Amino acid sequence: MTIAPQYCADSDQSAAARVDGPEDQALDRLRTWLTVPEATDRLGCLLAKTTAELAWEDEAIAARSRAAYETLRESCRLLVEQAQRAGQVDPDADSAALGGLVLATHRGLEALLKAGIDPKTLNRIADAAIDGITLDSAGASAGAGA
Repeated sequence: MTIAPQYCADSDQSAAARVDGPEDQALDRLRTWLTVPEATDRLGCLLAKTTAELAWEDEAIAARSRAAYETLRESCRLLVEQAQRAGQVDPDADSAALGGLVLATHRGLEALLKAGIDPKTLNRIADAAIDGITLDSAGASAGAGA
């Protein structure tokens, strides 16, 4: 499997590029990453497929997949921290856990897309995930019930 290392390297570069930008736009960059294009195929993510199909039997693939997911999780954590400094996310919230939540949401959305779930539905889920960690103007989580 020679394409997977390049795909992982491209994924790492994309994650690093996502972190660049104004802190008050960090949640927008996370939302954009989660958003599914309206016109899309159901091919899915090569990293996800490789992990699901081969990582259990090939330690080198498992290690590279773990490293790629750690890079993605770290970029999500950094974006959450940017949003915290911008006053958009609770500064006391666990940025690593929220970064992991965003990554898990992304992976779940990929799986649901592959299963044929409508992109509009998936994008409502993506919006809910970001809205759920966002502070409203009163300082409470926008996703918290009143």
